[in-house]
Amino acid sequence: MNIDSIFQENNLSEARILSASDEIKIPETWSFLLTEENKDKKKALVIERWSDFSTLLPKTLHLLEELLEDVFLVVHQQQIKMVYLLLVDEEYVLYVGNMPTTDRQLALFPNKLQHFYKHLHNGWFENISGGLGLLPLEKVRFLSQSEWGLPQEILQSTDLNKTYYVLHNGGNGFLCINIEDKENPKALIWWTNDAPKMDIDFWDYLDSWIEIGLSY
Repeated sequence: MNIDSIFQENNLSEARILSASDEIKIPETWSFLLTEENKDKKKALVIERWSDFSTLLPKTLHLLEELLEDVFLVVHQQQIKMVYLLLVDEEYVLYVGNMPTTDRQLALFPNKLQHFYKHLHNGWFENISGGLGLLPLEKVRFLSQSEWGLPQEILQSTDLNKTYYVLHNGGNGFLCINIEDKENPKALIWWTNDAPKMDIDFWDYLDSWIEIGLSY
């Protein structure tokens, strides 16, 4: 396994793997990635950090347990990232997790989603597409911020100013949250070529789209 080649093939050609000799500021819960040399222990510790989401993302957790080959802490484009190396049908797939955030914009999110961004990752996604997982907070957008070229009856089916997406599936679908009723946010799928699918289970669709991303 040539990790430099794998990084290059997955749009991480400029990434540098960090070690204990690097003087960097990272969450304490990430520090083991700088010192632990046993690959299996690293994998186990990373998967353990996902345990809060075991009931919400069971397919994702199962796939991590089955497919995760190694985990690296890297610096890339002046950002520190956790790189998940997964082996899918004899091909390497890289998912990237950014450092957690406490940005005040997280107040837009439902509580459990806030927990993901605060304690696990500020976005976790397939690196080539930038999708098939949760977007970094800085890339989350309200639907009103884009031109969709859809018929008026579709554009008026939900308040675009109060509906934001947190995932794109690499194709025509966006996983969204509508906050017209802030106490009871609702999830939906926004399609670029069809009417939206309303009132879905957010975590179920997130889990399924991650599964699709790791099974293509």
